[in-house]
Amino acid sequence: MSIPKEPRQLMINIMYLVLTALLALNVSAEIFNAFEMVDEGLTTANKSLDESNGSKPELIKEAAKKKASLAEYAERLDGLRSLSKEASNYIDDIVDQLIDASGDNNGVKDEGDYVMVLEKRELKGKKSYDGTTRFMVDEGKGDELKDNIMAYKEKFLTFVDSVDRAKLRTELPLTIDEVAWTKSPNKKKGWSDFTFGHMPLGATMPIFTKFKNDV
Repeated sequence: MSIPKEPRQLMINIMYLVLTALLALNVSAEIFNAFEMVDEGLTTANKSLDESNGSKPELIKEAAKKKASLAEYAERLDGLRSLSKEASNYIDDIVDQLIDASGDNNGVKDEGDYVMVLEKRELKGKKSYDGTTRFMVDEGKGDELKDNIMAYKEKFLTFVDSVDRAKLRTELPLTIDEVAWTKSPNKKKGWSDFTFGHMPLGATMPIFTKFKNDV
């Protein structure tokens, strides 16, 4: 994992490393609470970034009217925002399907995928290993996710000047670690099995949230 320069991104990466360390432990109620805290932290960070960046595209477009050298970059903004939304929606769709697969498994995410626990709405399959393993590993959604994440990364790089692409390809946080699973003491079939195999639904939510943050 590359070391980010921004404190916010560094914080998020540290939170994600904490998550991966927790995944090696027995999943108790306390650990599930930790997963939720990490996910909430990542979600809050995503929201803060969206809010802070919301006005920047329009500011760049206004600046481009006064400075011709910025015009080319201003023209890329709409396509970049559209691609970001597409990638984020794709990740959300995978999450919705996974929640259903681990819940009432009726083909759509609905209230049947949730339960009330001490007046709190929680995922019905929060502690389920079966739905995650079946959907993400056995049915191949994990491999599809991996391929699409890398495809989106390449699409994002097309918005960067060609001379900068090689450098940014290694620096962009949106990536798949194809090395970690090969070093696992447990025999894993690949990245999808390492990341989602025999993982409870609740433990995987921060993984998707991090991907959205990277997008």
